[in-house]
Amino acid sequence: MQKRFTPRMLAAALAAAALAAFASTASAQPTYRIEALDGGNCGASRINDRGWVAGNCDSTAVVWKDGVRTSLGRLDKGTYSSAADINSFGVAVGDGDEGDGRPQAWMSSRSGLVNIFPNSGNAHALFIGDNGFMGGYYTKSLSGRTSSWHGAIWTVDPRDPRKIRKTDLPLIAGAAIDSNTAASIPFAFNQLGQAAGYQLGDVIGQHAVFWNGDPSHTIVDLGVFPGDWSSLAYGINDLGQVVGESHPPFGSRAVLWDSDPAHTPHELPPLPGDNYTRALSINNLGQVLGTSAYDEPGTWNVGPDRNVLWEQGVAYDLQTLLDPVSGAGWQVTAPAGINNLGQIVGNGLLDGQPRVFVMTPM
Repeated sequence: MQKRFTPRMLAAALAAAALAAFASTASAQPTYRIEALDGGNCGASRINDRGWVAGNCDSTAVVWKDGVRTSLGRLDKGTYSSAADINSFGVAVGDGDEGDGRPQAWMSSRSGLVNIFPNSGNAHALFIGDNGFMGGYYTKSLSGRTSSWHGAIWTVDPRDPRKIRKTDLPLIAGAAIDSNTAASIPFAFNQLGQAAGYQLGDVIGQHAVFWNGDPSHTIVDLGVFPGDWSSLAYGINDLGQVVGESHPPFGSRAVLWDSDPAHTPHELPPLPGDNYTRALSINNLGQVLGTSAYDEPGTWNVGPDRNVLWEQGVAYDLQTLLDPVSGAGWQVTAPAGINNLGQIVGNGLLDGQPRVFVMTPM
């Protein structure tokens, strides 16, 4: 019989693995081999721990499994679709329209794409866990009203696989006096059902938030880095560490909120000569992807971004980590995600032509 891990067992195993990885990791600059995936007019969204990639080609959702590209098609009458994530069993999620241009959340199946939240005004599925739950956000409104946005978790009804249940993620109590200003959007989920994103409200403004994986999905205000005025969270790993950005006046600093009870924030350093950073994703080894740039003090004149990998608190320019042989002719333009093996997927230019890439640690 296959052993099933409880969330507590999984968290303990992940913590032990992360400690072992850190203990065995040398302090030398990492090096990556880069390779192109099949397809010219394509974009990548996520890479799972099997090295499978979710994305789109020619406005249609695709996945790459072991380098082989497969089209997932579109929803009925759809004009576009894009895959946002793929789990270790090969089930993908994403969004696409049904002919009217409005995004609808879907999951893949043997018979095609399934709309998991029909008749919504706008819905996005961002994550699918290995146990099948899906995470994202939606609005039923077509007016664009701020308060209409909600984070959600969708699960297939075990008693009737044709039905999909939706659970809304809660808001912070007291974060808004005027309900029209209250909204929350999660940008990332993990295998334990935890999530990270942001909440709006006329009391707190805009704050990064964390949702627990308990049955109530209790919400935690991550606040801002001391002295700052707003924050956003973009990534979360299976240890409950969250990354994002906090905003001082006319600026942005990359922040890692730790998984301790206080969710202690740590600022991630910029590349030399820069002062404006953003952290976008984090894996179970604590490796963080993001950007670094120079912001003219007292202005919003932000220079070109450089892509960054933070490893053990050290910032590396991602372009400089390519090995000279496989990296010849490559320009890394838009990393999209990093898996728990340290593989990075994204979009770049090979000899000036757009290509999807996978970077693998050497």
